[in-house]
Amino acid sequence: MTLPTASGAAVTAGHLQARAADPAASVWVAANAGSGKTKVLTDRVARLLLGGVAPERILCLTYTKAAASEMQNRLFRRLGDWAMLDDARLRAELGTQALRAARRLFARAIDAPGGLKIQTIHAFCAGLLRRFPLEAGVPPDFEEIDDRARRLMIEEIVDAMAEGPEAAAVAAVARHHTGDSLADLAGEVAGSRRQFGTRRDADGWRAAFGLPPGYDAARLLGEVFEGHERAYVDALLPLLDPASRNEKGPRAALSAVGRLVPPGVEDIAAFEAACLTGPKAN
Repeated sequence: MTLPTASGAAVTAGHLQARAADPAASVWVAANAGSGKTKVLTDRVARLLLGGVAPERILCLTYTKAAASEMQNRLFRRLGDWAMLDDARLRAELGTQALRAARRLFARAIDAPGGLKIQTIHAFCAGLLRRFPLEAGVPPDFEEIDDRARRLMIEEIVDAMAEGPEAAAVAAVARHHTGDSLADLAGEVAGSRRQFGTRRDADGWRAAFGLPPGYDAARLLGEVFEGHERAYVDALLPLLDPASRNEKGPRAALSAVGRLVPPGVEDIAAFEAACLTGPKAN
């Protein structure tokens, strides 16, 4: 692929990747999935190693475990190839000066104290907390939980609340909740716990979520519904085939809409599902 530059000259994507892989440059890379970001990162680390940087002094952070594993596999594969290639091929790839250094990189990376540090941001932060637990205010023997364990814990807490002294409050929230699961809502609350650590009046809560003073359900309904929705539903339902895989979902959602006289908050979710405008819509 060839891309124009500001000067009008053409430059290939490979050339841009080579520039981004230069460890002497500070680079931000933005690209689509599968376009070569991991290759650029691997090239940068390989060039750092060729330049004499000790493996244990290099830190690579990724967002997911899969990305960290993929990058580590690619890098060790590259270093292993350099160790095994014949002199002619390796010289053609790297040049004569880097030949001897490239031969030793695989063994240096394997023997580096602590190994190559290619890890997720979460693992890096956990390592820092374990080094300084008192300063961070965490127990020295703490364990981080993964997403699945976190989800199960939240579901157990919601179930316990629904069966305990908070049952009335849970039922009141459930009547107005339009999401798939109360556990999802509880997870959002847990992620915004700082917002809930301060006592607020009604307008204080509205401000916390970016809503104007006095905003209520009536105002929300007035913004969403225009008044002709009942006629819209009655006209559309007969046109949707309940046997069609693509139409039975919207038909079921529209069938769940109330009489709309007046409309209720629960009808908003039904319209979102029927019109594919909800949070899961593509």
